[in-house]
Amino acid sequence: MAMKGMDIEGGRQSAQQITQGAGELEQLTARLTQSLESFEWVGPDAERTRTSWNSEYRTMLTQVVAQLNDFSTLINNQAQEQEEVSA
Repeated sequence: MAMKGMDIEGGRQSAQQITQGAGELEQLTARLTQSLESFEWVGPDAERTRTSWNSEYRTMLTQVVAQLNDFSTLINNQAQEQEEVSA
């Protein structure tokens, strides 16, 4: 008969990997922002591009980081529930 439920340790490791990936994405977003702001570029194109990055792209990446962290929490909570049911 097949086992039902979660491999608790596997779930926790997956959640940890997701959290780590979210942190890496957050660091990458910061590096990309710094790169975009670090060179001399003036004029309407520069302003439009940098505004677009900050208001759209960086915002999207920040939202993905938050969603990944929420997803990791969900997996950890499910692992905790499985552990309590299995005890």
